Amino acid sequence: MKQYKFSLFLFITIITWTANAQTYIGNVLYRNTYEYAKVVCSEDTCTFSIPYLDGDKKFSLPLDISKPQNWEIKRGAELWRFNTKIENGRLVGELYMPTARQQIKFYEQNPPLSSSQLIPYEGVFEDEEKRRVIIYSRYDYLHFMSPYSEETMSLKPIGQNIFWSVSGEHATFSALKGETFEDLQITCQNGNQHHLRRVPTFTVEDLWIPIGEDTLFAQLYLPETKEKVPACLVLPGGGAVGMDNYTYEARLFASHGMASLVFDKSGNGKSKGNGHFHRQSFEEKNDQYKLLFHYLRNHPAVNPDQVGVHGPSEGGRLGLMMAIDLGHEMAFAIAASGPFMTFREGQLYAMDHHHRNMGVNEIDNMKIREIWNDYYAGILEGKIDPKVIERANIYREQNARLFLPPDFTDLPASPQRDDILNDRVVFEAGKIVCPILLQYGENDQRVHRQKSLQNIFPHLTNPASIETIIYPRGNHSFMTPEYKICPGYTSDKISWLKSIGMLK
Repeated sequence: MKQYKFSLFLFITIITWTANAQTYIGNVLYRNTYEYAKVVCSEDTCTFSIPYLDGDKKFSLPLDISKPQNWEIKRGAELWRFNTKIENGRLVGELYMPTARQQIKFYEQNPPLSSSQLIPYEGVFEDEEKRRVIIYSRYDYLHFMSPYSEETMSLKPIGQNIFWSVSGEHATFSALKGETFEDLQITCQNGNQHHLRRVPTFTVEDLWIPIGEDTLFAQLYLPETKEKVPACLVLPGGGAVGMDNYTYEARLFASHGMASLVFDKSGNGKSKGNGHFHRQSFEEKNDQYKLLFHYLRNHPAVNPDQVGVHGPSEGGRLGLMMAIDLGHEMAFAIAASGPFMTFREGQLYAMDHHHRNMGVNEIDNMKIREIWNDYYAGILEGKIDPKVIERANIYREQNARLFLPPDFTDLPASPQRDDILNDRVVFEAGKIVCPILLQYGENDQRVHRQKSLQNIFPHLTNPASIETIIYPRGNHSFMTPEYKICPGYTSDKISWLKSIGMLK
């Protein structure tokens, strides 16, 4: 951000206050990056912290920093000195760092709004360049997806219908009509202003969809229009994480005019029946998901020629397997953190990183890897060698937190033999005819990005139809070390869908 190379700013906003305590949060421009800063003051203590840089470390401050005074913190080898005073109802002044000086402002924040008070602000707003801001509530806070910072953040009230986010953006709502605000003004960190108007949003319909012997619970996010719309089947990732984890993408697509279907896996959440995803192979899930795809494709409000799929992690693998099988029926596929390798390769990669992060030395890590490799070999042979479990139990006694095969020789329900051997997502990739977007975090320790790309690209018939985006410092869930969704993760999806003609 070149406009701040020589002029640095600190914005700190009061989040909550009572008669006895106050909490302030904001951004410190430190080494050309805005970092989250936090000040907490009570009757007998006042502290300053930068949680994303320093973890739980806190620096003591004067008890009443609102009075005109100088105060300082010693952060490692650096001395940060503050000179503040009250002016026009704001706490203003300067922050002196070893290499630069910052003008500072502290904005007083109102108490949090109640759940019912959040409703008038929710919706979709569009500026003159057709960029959309999505406002929604989650966990009793307003959140917004900003096309300007390309981030998703919570909004904190700092005035009458005025909110602030950790990106430094201010959101000001106006023109209350009935029960909703019609106008929104976004003021960015650099002072640029954008005026937006409310546009039609979407409805959410609960569905129960019979799939074989199961009935899967789903929600259809449907844009409010009389025209037929493009659509996306939003697949879940691996594990038992519920449908709520994937409404983020469903809401995103629907807010831009694309119907989205999100669902609970077999045996999970509100879905009913005797089936369970934990006992299903990749191919069995693939068959279920293709039936859901056809359900969505046949919906009367959907354009059947513009239906695609979005899937994270395991869902990315399955999304491309569906693309292989469905051919020209599928209009696009987005795979986020997709593992394009055998199940065994992927698991051994993830376990290596898991144990290294636990501090396991490389010799033990290699031995645990050998245990798992032999365990998978036993699944392929249809018999688990008791000596493999004995070797695992030696490490289990040393550390109960290690990831090891279960303490029995029965064949597990998962993974199944077919899953360990199934690599057709790689070798049949040439059958994919639709455009594909691949998204990966640079620091993904669950999926081997480089190996996945090296595996799949040689088998593609038209590699030019695939776009790959790597997000700096992002992990498997596309979160940065600061616990923020990687900038661009959502906007890149929308831009790509527009580039292939799925969205206007």
